[in-house]
Parts: sequence; structure tokens; C-alpha cells
Amino acid sequence: MPIPKDDRDRPCAVARLTSRQLAWRSIGIKSLTKDEITKQEQQVTINLEIAIALIGGVLGWALWTVLFLPFTPLKGSLLGNFLIPMIASIAVSTIIWFASLTWIRQRMFSRIADIHLGHGKCAGCGYELRDLPTENDGCVVCPECNAAWNADRIGAEYA
Repeated sequence: MPIPKDDRDRPCAVARLTSRQLAWRSIGIKSLTKDEITKQEQQVTINLEIAIALIGGVLGWALWTVLFLPFTPLKGSLLGNFLIPMIASIAVSTIIWFASLTWIRQRMFSRIADIHLGHGKCAGCGYELRDLPTENDGCVVCPECNAAWNADRIGAEYA
């Protein structure tokens, strides 16, 4: 997997999601999301997130029906053949989605970085970069994580 890099081609992190942003991401309905950065990130990562959630759902269903159902008295019942597999699908899907979210965001880092920088935030840590001094090479260095970003990219879209 590619390592996220700043505009000076140095490794950096992907800005962490706040609890609120993570909650909006877990709901997954872009039209309900109040945070603009989260809404735009969802747009970028939605296809990969849906694919991972579907794989998790199929895996959850298969785990229940192949590994557990044959050894329970619920075989042949609505509860054992539909309700519990549905719950297992949702649970496994959610766990796999949550566990893979960092990987998804790292994989899509260049597009996610554009979103954060467009809002004036550091793509590495989320620190507010507007009004910070520009260095000789045209980069603004984040005082929080030391990632360097081209000043022209900071707040360009949403100033």
C-alpha cells in the first residue's frame, strides 16, 4: 500500500477522524452527514467502503450458516436461517468496515488530502493551516505534525 506523503514527499499520517466524524461515516448516508469534510470523504471512498461492507456481510452470513447453524437446534427455523444470519452479517460487516477504514483512507490519501487542504486543514493531522507563514519553497509547515503542504492548495476551494 502506498505510504501517504506530504508535498515535500515525506511520509505523513492521514488526519484522524473525530468521534463525530467517525459516527457520521458509520451511518454512511451522505445526505445526513453534517460535517462537510466527512461528506466529501464519503464521496471519494464510497465504492470501496460498500465493497468491503458487502464482503463482510457475505462473510458474516457464511460464518453463521456454515460454522454455527449445523450445531444448533435452530436449523430450519426463521430465527436460525434468517434473523441470526442477518445480525451476524451486519455485525461482521461493521467490524470489517471499521477495521479497514484506515486502510481505505490511506489508499485514497491524495484525494482526501485535497479535501482537507481545500478546507484549510492539514491532511496529516487536521490542524488549521490558514494564516500560517509560507516557507521559501512555497510550503506551509504544520506546527502539529511537521507535514509540509503547498500554500496554493490550502483553503483554495473553500476560502
